[in-house]
Amino acid sequence: MIKMKRKKFILLIVSVVIATLFLASAAFFILSGAKGFVLVGKSDFDTMSEISERYAKLYAMQETVNDQFLWETDEEEQMNAIYKALIDSLGDKYSVYMDKEEYANWNNYVNGTFTGVGITFAEDDEGNFVITDILNGGPADSAGLKEDDILLTVDGKSYDDSEEMASHLRGKEGTEVKVTYRRGSREREVSLVRAEVEQPSVYGSTIDGDYGYIRITAFEKSTAEQFRKELAGLENKNVKGLIVDLRDNPGGLMDQGIEVADMLLPECTITHTEDKNGKTEYYNSDESCTKLKYAVLINENTASASEIVAAAIKDNQGGPLIGTTTFGKGIIQGSMEFKDETALKLTIMQYLSPEGNQINGVGVKPDYKVKMSQDGKKDSQLRKALNLLKDG
Repeated sequence: MIKMKRKKFILLIVSVVIATLFLASAAFFILSGAKGFVLVGKSDFDTMSEISERYAKLYAMQETVNDQFLWETDEEEQMNAIYKALIDSLGDKYSVYMDKEEYANWNNYVNGTFTGVGITFAEDDEGNFVITDILNGGPADSAGLKEDDILLTVDGKSYDDSEEMASHLRGKEGTEVKVTYRRGSREREVSLVRAEVEQPSVYGSTIDGDYGYIRITAFEKSTAEQFRKELAGLENKNVKGLIVDLRDNPGGLMDQGIEVADMLLPECTITHTEDKNGKTEYYNSDESCTKLKYAVLINENTASASEIVAAAIKDNQGGPLIGTTTFGKGIIQGSMEFKDETALKLTIMQYLSPEGNQINGVGVKPDYKVKMSQDGKKDSQLRKALNLLKDG
């Protein structure tokens, strides 16, 4: 947005009116300014007129506030509120305007390094934010928080959106944040000191002796490379099969999801996208892929890029999906960075399964529907995956 002083703004409007009266039939207009005259093409003139008309009300309101409001105001806060309100009016919780601090935190998150408290959480069916993972040795771990604790407030404020809560948990290294959480029927508050967190998004191991297990917690900048290394390590151990765990994975970077799917699938379509104009783009896998038999674990918190992987595997018969229907976030956000280091994250496309099935608002259904046991002590989904690999 270009800011003008009131006098310059009025001068521009007056100049436009005078120029219109004298040169209405010309292909260009002459605008007078403090330093002489400026030739303006008719199309540029029309654009300037449209802009001045569209934002005149906003300009007048802001000037009135600055001139007459009883207390001091902060113009930067005003403008940030305006930008946020514009994007909020879309009614899409995934489209957001991020101020400088929020954008820096988001950038660090997708790159896999950020300053925070060392927890991963997801929203359950009742709208609670449940901790799904604790970073060993991180601030939250040191303060005694555990998996399945329910986050209630951050610095005394509750949130409806998980990304907004996550953004406020992150912040400058060494700063303090107060977290209220519930464990069972008891609520507790702890003060955590934010620290730099370097959290891997891929964890590999062996289970039942002869079977590989890879858990992907998010799709960050280096997720595909981490997955490639873990997969190669398990292949070198000659494991009999592989379980890929996408449960509670909120997604992340689309290209990382596509790369992971490419390592699991032979030549085929992984996904395709559509924008508002119906433009379609296909993303395909090449011939090379793992020779391991595998099964994939999904649940109601498997979302976004994770659903790209799950849908690609299901439609291309790569391996069975075990668990519950995924979250259903089949839309893609693009980001635009501004010179002042703020940014816009906007929903610009949707993605569909290789067979053209809708994912947004629907999710991906498992091949084997298996719910977790009520007591949480037995991982019935993991056990089903192991049995399928052994029987197959």
